[in-house]
Amino acid sequence: MTPAARLAGGVLVLMVYGLVLKPQPVSVSPQQSDTDVETWLALSSDAYAAGRYADALEPTSRLVVRFPLQQAYAERLAQIFGKLNRPADEAAAWEHFIDASPTPIDACPAIGDAYARAGQPQKSLEALQRCVSFDPRNSEQLFFLGRAYEHAGRTADAMARYSEAVGIDPSNADILLGLGRLALRDEQLADAKRAADAVLKRFPANADALLLAGLVAERQNRPQDAQGYLERTLSAAPDYVDAHIALGRVEAGTGRRAEARRHFERALELDPSRRAVITVWLERLAATR
Repeated sequence: MTPAARLAGGVLVLMVYGLVLKPQPVSVSPQQSDTDVETWLALSSDAYAAGRYADALEPTSRLVVRFPLQQAYAERLAQIFGKLNRPADEAAAWEHFIDASPTPIDACPAIGDAYARAGQPQKSLEALQRCVSFDPRNSEQLFFLGRAYEHAGRTADAMARYSEAVGIDPSNADILLGLGRLALRDEQLADAKRAADAVLKRFPANADALLLAGLVAERQNRPQDAQGYLERTLSAAPDYVDAHIALGRVEAGTGRRAEARRHFERALELDPSRRAVITVWLERLAATR
């Protein structure tokens, strides 16, 4: 895209949200409006269906301006921004969807995820709190809010939301594993293992359950069991950063330095933001040569 095109796109997006937040008449003549709308619909639908999201942006934005209360267009615009990896714009589009839609929960948990990817964790948390308020008995939304609390280190709040969720849906694997992770954090290893086993009984290749079981085995000083679980984790999810780090620790502890280094280096490649933790282990391995 040329600089001029990028500038035009940016101006259009600003125009869209200015009009959405403060509705104004659209400058389309009565004779042209139906034709224009049909053109925008065709361009938006065709480009979106073909995966040409940059091409779908302008006609979809025009539809949102023309029909600010039409939730289908607002939802598509949010999804387009998501596909274009523009999380701040995606979050703004989901906010408009919530205002326009009779079923605002349909923006959940995508709006929280968009804010998180935009580097706004507090807004992400607040969005997920609103998602629960839309339907306080929705176990999935309780889970997503609990997970956000867990990531924020608010363990008591996470436990409360997970406990509410499991009371509504006792067999939900994600909720059980959330409780299992909190149990592991509190060194309640038997409870953590029970949660992992309950999920693995139904879903033997569940990467999160395998990781949890591997971490429990590591804490219990059972390196062979830990290695087995963690290798199975990576078979199910080869790019699982936490599994690479955990397996690197286990390999280092059993003297398999080359294997440990390979896992730590792969983890660093996958997630450079974990450099501080991973570098400590790489330096330890270098010092023991």
